[in-house]
Amino acid sequence: MNRLNIIIFDWKRTLYDPDEKILLDGAVELLEFLKAKDIPMILIGKGGEDMKQEVERLGVARFFQHIVFAEGLKDPELFKAYIDQDNSKSTLFIGDRVRSELEIGNKLGATTIWVKQGKFATEEPINGNQKPDYIVSFLGDCKRIILSLN
Repeated sequence: MNRLNIIIFDWKRTLYDPDEKILLDGAVELLEFLKAKDIPMILIGKGGEDMKQEVERLGVARFFQHIVFAEGLKDPELFKAYIDQDNSKSTLFIGDRVRSELEIGNKLGATTIWVKQGKFATEEPINGNQKPDYIVSFLGDCKRIILSLN
């Protein structure tokens, strides 16, 4: 049995560049790698129908068991449904903001990876709940960590 039961991805600026409307370098390769490992993936992000359409347009919807977009602040309840309550550390959060999705992941007891790139790369944690378990500067570097966790 894998140590990781599920991976939750943030969308904007983790996998997707909302300014250029393209996937970030390494996104497809990482998703294909995880699909081949048969690790279920969830996509949770800010937005509405427009973002669902982008996921479809870019051809990555097929990688995810669930895709959830919501307006406003990220609600921990959106994430809670996908956390293994018996083994929360077996859920991996991958995101670009320590003060948003990674803080939620930590509070829910998940394992967290900060993809420290782009707009929020200099936004450092301001409390213990925001400190990620792992930090990478390139999305592709998540593969090495995931291999070490499984």
